[in-house]
Amino acid sequence: MRTYLRLLLLFALIAGAAYLASRAFVPDAAPVADSEQPPWYLQLAFVLMSIELIGLGGMALVLVGGLSVWFGRRSQTTRVR
Repeated sequence: MRTYLRLLLLFALIAGAAYLASRAFVPDAAPVADSEQPPWYLQLAFVLMSIELIGLGGMALVLVGGLSVWFGRRSQTTRVR
């Protein structure tokens, strides 16, 4: 379980760092572009939002994996008794 908690913390730090960076560097930019070559701040907002979503997706996958292992071990210990 320790590995799952470390991975969860790692993905939370990645998502949090990307969120804080987007608020610090491009606070009012939405990552939506409608031109051929968007300005640099829209590109940066898009990259930071992508990193943030990757971190959140990683957190969700680690939670699903950790909970499945936890419930699997829990059901095995109740069957033994």
